[in-house]
Amino acid sequence: METKRKTYDEPTFTDDFMFCEVLRNHPEICQELAELLTGRKVREVRLPEAQKEEKFLYEGRGVRFDIYFEDEANTVYDIEMQTVVRTSIKKRSRYYSSMLDMDHLRQNVSYSKLPDTYIVFICLEDPFHRDSVRYTFRETCEELPDLKLEDGSTIIFINSKSKGGASPEMQAFLEYLNGRRPESDLTEAIDRAVHDQKEDERGRRKYMTLQEHYDEERIEGRVEERQDISFVMKQLLNAGRIEDAKRAADDSKYMDQLLEEFGRKEPVH
Repeated sequence: METKRKTYDEPTFTDDFMFCEVLRNHPEICQELAELLTGRKVREVRLPEAQKEEKFLYEGRGVRFDIYFEDEANTVYDIEMQTVVRTSIKKRSRYYSSMLDMDHLRQNVSYSKLPDTYIVFICLEDPFHRDSVRYTFRETCEELPDLKLEDGSTIIFINSKSKGGASPEMQAFLEYLNGRRPESDLTEAIDRAVHDQKEDERGRRKYMTLQEHYDEERIEGRVEERQDISFVMKQLLNAGRIEDAKRAADDSKYMDQLLEEFGRKEPVH
C-alpha cells in the first residue's frame, strides 16, 4: 500500500523532521525538555546537531542520532523520538550507547575520561507494557543489587501511554504527544516553535528535499522488506511451522519477532 506523502503543513512535533528542527533551532526548549525527561539539571546546552551520523567502516553499519548534544559538564545526551516501538529497541539502545562512546574514543579520549551519557527514547507506545511513565536503566550487580557499576551510562524510555504517576509537567507533555492541546509552558513553547517552523520557507524546501530522499529509501526498503518476509516464510516452512507462518502473514509484530529469532538484522534508524 502506497504511503501518502505529508505536506509541510501536516507534521507534528512527533514527526522526525519537525522534532529535530524544533529542538535544533531552539536550544532553550531542548534544555527544558532534557531536564523533564531525565529528571536532572541541564546547564548551558551546546547547540544540538540534528541527526548526527556516526559511521564505522569496520562493521559497515551506522547510526543516525535524532538530537545529540552536550552540556557544560560534558555530559552527552541523545534524545530519540520513537513513533513505532519494535522489539529490537532494547538492542538498539545498547548499540546507540556504544556509538556515543566510540565517538569520543575516536577523539583519543581515554576510558577514564569518557563522558556520562543519557540516551532517551520518547515512545508513543509502552515499550515494556508495565505502565511506567519512565523506565530508567543503569548497570547493577545481579548478585548484589545495591552495588552499582557506575559506568556513567543511563538509558531512559518515556512511555507516552502511561495512565498515571506523572508529574503535572510530564503529564502535559505526554498528552501533547498524543494530540492534546498544549497545557504547560513547555508544550506551549514547543507548539509555537512547530508553528513558526512551518512558516519558514527554508525549512519547507529542506523538508521537500528530504521527502524525495525518503521516497527513494522507501522503495529500497520495500524490496528489503519483501526479502525479509520471504526469508522468514522459508525458514518456517522448512521447520514445518505452518501455524506460525499463517500468524506471521497477518501479524507484523510477530513477523518482527521472527526476524530477530532467525537472525536477520533490522536497519538502524
